[in-house]
Amino acid sequence: MSASICCRCNEKIWPRAVCSLGKTYHPHHFTCKECGLVVDPKLFFAVEDDVVCSECYLDKHAARCSACRTPILERGVAAAERKWHQKCFRCVSCSKSLVSASFFEVNGYLFCKAHFRELFSSRCAGCEKPIDRRAVVALSTKWHAKCFKCHLCRKRISTREFWIENGQPICEACQTVVSSPRNFSAP
Repeated sequence: MSASICCRCNEKIWPRAVCSLGKTYHPHHFTCKECGLVVDPKLFFAVEDDVVCSECYLDKHAARCSACRTPILERGVAAAERKWHQKCFRCVSCSKSLVSASFFEVNGYLFCKAHFRELFSSRCAGCEKPIDRRAVVALSTKWHAKCFKCHLCRKRISTREFWIENGQPICEACQTVVSSPRNFSAP
C-alpha cells in the first residue's frame, strides 16, 4: 500500500490519515477553512468543498430564520424567497402557524388568510366588512351586492340604474317620489 499525500502540505501521511471530501489530510491539517482550528472528523460541515467547524458554520454559513435570526438546524420552511424555523412561520397578527396553511406576505410580514382579509381587503361602503368575492362598484367605492341599497327605502338595488341624492344611492321608485312635485294642501 502506498502512502497517502496530505492535500494541505503535500507530504506523505503516516501512520494515520483523515479522508474526507475526496481528499486526504494529516490529522493536524484537517482544519477549518474559516478559523484554522483542527476539526474533529466526525463533527464538521462541508462548505464549497472545504472543511468548516461547527462554530464557524453556525456563525457564517447556516441559513438564518427570517423571524428570530437564529440558525436553522432542523426542518425549516422556505417561502417568499426567505427561510423560517417551522415554529417561527406564523401570522404576525394572531401567531397562528402558517405551516400547511394559506398565507399572504405584505412588505415582508406574513398573515393568515383571515387577518389578511381583515386588514387589507376592500371594505363595503354599506356594512364596512371586508369584501372577498364579487363587489358592486358604484359611487367611487365598493359594496357587497346585498348591501347596495336605496338610502331612502333600504331595498336592495339590483338593476344597473340608480340615482344619487346627497352622495347616496336611490332606487328608481324613490327617485320618482323625490323628484315629483309635492302637493301641499292648505288647511
